[in-house]
Amino acid sequence: MRTRRCSLCRKKISAESAVIGSLKAFCSIEHLIEFSRSSAAKKIVKKAEKKEFKEIKERLKTRSDRMKEAQTAFNRYIRARDRGKPCICCGRSQGDIKHGGAVDAGHYRSRGSAPGLKFNLFNCHSQLAYCNRYLSGNVVGYRAGLIERIGLDRVEKLENDNSPRRFDAEYLDRLKRLFTKRAKFYERKFR
Repeated sequence: MRTRRCSLCRKKISAESAVIGSLKAFCSIEHLIEFSRSSAAKKIVKKAEKKEFKEIKERLKTRSDRMKEAQTAFNRYIRARDRGKPCICCGRSQGDIKHGGAVDAGHYRSRGSAPGLKFNLFNCHSQLAYCNRYLSGNVVGYRAGLIERIGLDRVEKLENDNSPRRFDAEYLDRLKRLFTKRAKFYERKFR
């Protein structure tokens, strides 16, 4: 015969005679009611509500929301991967600058002109915010730095890649998880 313990008084009771409430066993209905009024029960309910809210929020996300989250994770990974390397455009040292506006994940071919390359690792490198924002990406310097890092043949492939790509929701969620995990690895490595 299986036994369980009452969640309130801790007395042993048989599994058949137990009163079950919110996955907990009680020896009587009075103990169940008393437990439901306690702070422990309120914590359980609050935790369940929070989980349900999170699931609903996840289901209501649009493709655009998922795209923004995936792009944020990708940019974080690029900054972490290239931490300590000089700016791809001008070659100035980034030092130990955090990404609070000093370093961007700059795309060689912009996300607007080549949306299919927005998650391409060869197309994106860390770049000083000055070069990316105020010099409009400093394309001439970017190309020279890119040839130095990945070679002329890959740069030419990037320049000629105009194939359209459509990213579905599952793919974007997978990208977000992957790049978040990779970014955390590099961030721990460079602490």
